[in-house]
Order: sequence, then structure tokens, then C-alpha cells
Amino acid sequence: MKKTFLAIALTALFASQAFAEPQTYKENEIEEIAMKIHHEADQGGYELLSVADLKKWIDEKENFVLIDGNSTVQFNEAHIAGANNFEFQAKFTRNWKDDATAGSEDAYKALLGDKLGQKIVVYCGGNKCGRSNTAALWTKEFGYHHVYRVTSGIKGWQDAGFPVESTKK
Repeated sequence: MKKTFLAIALTALFASQAFAEPQTYKENEIEEIAMKIHHEADQGGYELLSVADLKKWIDEKENFVLIDGNSTVQFNEAHIAGANNFEFQAKFTRNWKDDATAGSEDAYKALLGDKLGQKIVVYCGGNKCGRSNTAALWTKEFGYHHVYRVTSGIKGWQDAGFPVESTKK
């Protein structure tokens, strides 16, 4: 139910932005993105989380692990405070060496921690980026129960006016 609601909300968000600014996406493209995200979450068995809800969790000091699935270059340019970077590829193949170019399964599990009941939040570049889906799927594969994906990623975070950190030199 939450997944369907979020997919509809994403569609409405894209549509409202289309009226406020020159339209970048056609309605059928917005629908296609929303449906793709809905299907990925449904098949992956993880939940979707909005940037507003993530910000609320951060402000309320909710206990969770935050994973940024972007490349190191992208992470260094802008990331959410407290995020751990672990680079994933956009297309999930079920082969670790193809899906995660940044390190070993053990290195990723070390970032996640040993509590399988821990909340894990993953994000990447934005709604069309698939890195967060790959991160969420591997997190579920490793047995974590409470996995959340912020599909609008760092772009959505910035569009909402929330602060980012940069380690770019």
C-alpha cells in the first residue's frame, strides 16, 4: 500500500513540477518512472522513503544506517551528512563483482553492521538512477529486514533545499 501510494505521489510530484517549470518529462515518462520504482520495490521486498521522511528521521535522531550508492566522485561532490559511500552499479545482476565495484561483500556488511533488524536507508542520484535499487537488493540479500530506498536520491534531497556535505577539493 505504501509503495503504491509513493508511486502515485511521485507521479503527482513530477506533474506539479512540470507546471511550475518548463516540462522536462512527458506524463507517460513520469508514469513509466513511477511504475518502474513501484515494481522494483515490490519485487525487492523493501520500502520506499521520501526525502521529507528521511529528513524527519535525521532531525529526530532515528537510529539507522545511511548508504549512498553513488560513485566516489559523485559522493565527494555532494552527500547527505552521515552517509556511508559504497558504489553500486545501476543494473542489478545478482553477481557481486558486477554490481558492487567499490569493495567486497564483507566490506559492505561491515558498513551495515551486524544487527539484521537495524534500519538501513539507501539512496543514489535520483529517480532514474538504479544504484539505490541494487544497494537495497543486496542489503535484503544479506538478510536485513528493514530496508528503505529514497528513490529521488541526492537530487531530490537538494531539490527539497536540504543541506549536503562535500569532500570535493
